[in-house]
Order: sequence, then structure tokens, then C-alpha cells
Amino acid sequence: MSYIHVTIKSKTSDNWLCIFKDLSVSDLKKKLINPYKLGKSIYYNGNILSPSEITQIKISETERPHKDELKTVQEDSYNEVQEFNRNSSSLTFVSAGHGYNDYEINECGKDVTNSFISTGPGLGTPFTATTEFIKHPWVVRVIGGLVFIAVATYLGFK
Repeated sequence: MSYIHVTIKSKTSDNWLCIFKDLSVSDLKKKLINPYKLGKSIYYNGNILSPSEITQIKISETERPHKDELKTVQEDSYNEVQEFNRNSSSLTFVSAGHGYNDYEINECGKDVTNSFISTGPGLGTPFTATTEFIKHPWVVRVIGGLVFIAVATYLGFK
């Protein structure tokens, strides 16, 4: 099983923000992809985010849950600091490392953003594009005319 995590940057901040973690593909589509494509607000953790406010999205897929992935990042970071301190004779680096913020999940796993989002917000889904095409006045007239001709032919009018 894979876990999907979503981080974003918005117009109001240059920092990454983790808005969803440990989602399934169906939850991702329901909570992010469909509202984003339809240009509707995205609800996360009690907040409402307009798609027009998003400047960057990163969707990551991992094999383990968010908490476990960040624990690995923390351990790797700590080991890097310890290795640096062992190999450096003149400097000592004091740090707990990184991996303590939710948004750091975007350093883990595989970036699958392009698999889910390929257009800007509000451009719709294939279904909405098809319905908009069908509702176009010319399409309605042509189909209506063809239906009228078929009914007239069936009933024998000339």
C-alpha cells in the first residue's frame, strides 16, 4: 500500500505547507484533485484554501505513513550531523537536524504531481468539459435538428 502526501506553497508564504498526509488515491481525488480542477475551494485542517492562492503543489507517494517517513528523515539527518562532527577537527555542528516539520515529507518518496495535475486550477475535468460542449448552443441546435429529421422520417413526413 502507498501513502500520498500533499504540500503546497501559497501566494501569502514562500514556505511549504503540508495540507494532506497519508491519503489514498480516491481520497486525493476527492479532497484535492476534483476541487482544484473545478476551481473550488480546498478544505484542510479547518482551513479553506482557494486554488488561485496556490503557487506550487507537490504530491509525494511513499511506502510508509507520514510519521514513519519523517522519523527516517530525522534519523538520517542526525547521522549526517554526527558524521560531520566526527570528521571535522575544527568545527562542531550542533543541530537536531531536520525532519521535524510536516512539510518535509516532500523530500521523501516519489514525486507524482504530474500524474494527477497537468493543468491549472478551474479548467475542469473531462466530464465537465464534455458537458460544457454538449450545452453549447450550436451543438444543441444541430442535435435538435437531427432528432427532428429522424422523428419526421420515422413518422413519414416529407
